[in-house]
Amino acid sequence: MNSKKPRDPLFPKGFEETKELKKEFSKNYPKPNKKDDELTPLKRLNHKLGVYLSPNSIDISDDEKKKKIGVIITTLILTTIIISAYYFIIYEPYQEELTLAKTTKLNELHDLYTGALTASPNAFSLENKINNAKSPEEIGQIDILAQATKDWKSFHIKSINSNQDKYNRTMAIYSNESKNVILPTYQAIQMVNENNAEVLSKIKFEVPNTVSVPVLISRLQAGAGLINVGSIVDIYTNNTYTNESYVLNNTTPDISGCTVLAIMRYEDNGEIDSEYSKSSMLVKGNNTNPNENTKSFSSDVLELLKGSIINGYDEKETMDLLKNYGVKLSNYERQINLGDLNAQYMLLIETPQDKVEYIINNMDNIVLTIPTSHAPNWMITEINSTY
Repeated sequence: MNSKKPRDPLFPKGFEETKELKKEFSKNYPKPNKKDDELTPLKRLNHKLGVYLSPNSIDISDDEKKKKIGVIITTLILTTIIISAYYFIIYEPYQEELTLAKTTKLNELHDLYTGALTASPNAFSLENKINNAKSPEEIGQIDILAQATKDWKSFHIKSINSNQDKYNRTMAIYSNESKNVILPTYQAIQMVNENNAEVLSKIKFEVPNTVSVPVLISRLQAGAGLINVGSIVDIYTNNTYTNESYVLNNTTPDISGCTVLAIMRYEDNGEIDSEYSKSSMLVKGNNTNPNENTKSFSSDVLELLKGSIINGYDEKETMDLLKNYGVKLSNYERQINLGDLNAQYMLLIETPQDKVEYIINNMDNIVLTIPTSHAPNWMITEINSTY
């Protein structure tokens, strides 16, 4: 019996023959097995990278070596250019700006925190902030002046209260101007409250150490003779004086806040020899009747005072009459715009002890001025009437 399966009429003709041929071909010519060392695409990529990164591990051709060296050199050149450009264009200028900002801010710190506040905890704290700042903007936000002003005000107010004499005065010493100012404690506290650290860092307060110095000066030097006992005066010099202790100029007083303790006017100003005469004439016809009314007065103020002392005159009445004679005379001369410009004055002036030598050496050149803050009544009246 024939067991062969009949051909499917719907199956393509000749397909069975082709299939048999493929089997026969495969049997006679088997497909070679895949080699274990065949490289996959990923391995091929790693191989090429290894050629450049691990030149000693794999043998490469001369062309590949040249190509590799060229890539390395080009990469190094580009990297160097980029790093150099960043350093010189961005990094170095930024660091210079940061260093300059730190230096400027540290200079400001050291200028304001000097003397007694050099070792202040706040000074160290501010210095650390400056040194640790990462940008100029961060440094700019550090407000040294405000903190220093607060510290100096606190320090000076305590110093004023502990450096006053029995007259409730203190002496301000300006380190940058070589001048001293004697002033009441309330004015010193007011001055401290009205200024910032730029001024306060250059001042220190001490107990006034003063002496009275006699000076013989002209009317011009004595404030036109209108200075009174108790007047507060500033002392200037009309020349530039320089030695190891002083470097002075005319922009500020050489000595400020001095008190006038006594005034003596030149003796000739006490000699009085005056005559007042008033005449008239009446004419009636051929008759002429002259009439003259004359008053004269002659005295010596100093001799009059001497007479009262030995009870030649009533001493109290004499003193009441002569009290402030010299000041009254100068004041009347001011009002009539006529006076003795050659008058000389002996004044006793309270001044800091360390300025005595300066005053004595410059007696011919000193000029006493009256600050308007301590102006006498007549000066206040004249200023008010003007403005």
